[in-house]
Amino acid sequence: MRPASGDASRFPVFYTVIGGITASVGLELFLHPHDMIAGGVTAISRLMSLYTQEHFGLLLFVLNLPLMLLYSLSTHKPMLLRALPGLFAFSGSAIILSPFPAVSGHPVVCALGGGICIGLGAGLAARHGGLLDSLGLNESDDGRPSTLMLTHRKIPLIQIVMLCNCLLLITAGFVLGWEPALYSALSCLAAYETTRLMFTGLRRMVCVVSKKQQAVEDAIHRRLRLHSTPIRSSTLIEGKTKSESDKKEQMATIYSVHLLDLQRFKAVIQMADPEAEIMYMKRWER
Repeated sequence: MRPASGDASRFPVFYTVIGGITASVGLELFLHPHDMIAGGVTAISRLMSLYTQEHFGLLLFVLNLPLMLLYSLSTHKPMLLRALPGLFAFSGSAIILSPFPAVSGHPVVCALGGGICIGLGAGLAARHGGLLDSLGLNESDDGRPSTLMLTHRKIPLIQIVMLCNCLLLITAGFVLGWEPALYSALSCLAAYETTRLMFTGLRRMVCVVSKKQQAVEDAIHRRLRLHSTPIRSSTLIEGKTKSESDKKEQMATIYSVHLLDLQRFKAVIQMADPEAEIMYMKRWER
């Protein structure tokens, strides 16, 4: 068993291209007509295009290319070759779609619609080894750093990306106005949640460790109609191997729980065994 980093596909380039086109639809048909921006290098390219009069799609490609090359050289993995098709589709379709009008005149609809399209496109590309934005890094992407050394300290890259996006939104507030900046923040949130949903799906893998395994299983099956999967291998808890007597007393089981049932799931476990431990797991594949 190993953690799944993405979905295997016979045609990964096709999915990265579709992801790039979907993300460009969210930008050019939803966000840009209302002076909204996305996050990362995409937002930098948009702000630069307003002052340099260069096309957004061209700047998007030019600014992303050296950063992707730098990541490929630092990780010694051919990430650039996997990312190029999606980046070409992203920037090229942005150039084609730029003359078209906005899908809707309501800014809230465009903020949510644009964010969902960008999240779908970025998530689809990332699941198949692509990358549409050089700052759109996360720990589940192969070959991409999760931390950065600054002042002799390891800082999680996600925190640096969030700080960059906040600075970009503040800059957009001064340049484009605070109302479009607030709608842009809503769009970024929708894009982030949609991308996260693309990786995790609508269900969560939850591990339950309890000394009252049978009581917990009966309560969960009676209330939620969920079946458990026991962990058959020896389990490591808090870095220490359990003895044989402890293994008999404390058992671990795995459940696949829908997002809407998570709160009820935890409440049922707490009622059956207040001392039970609940741990969220990544998706697994054989």
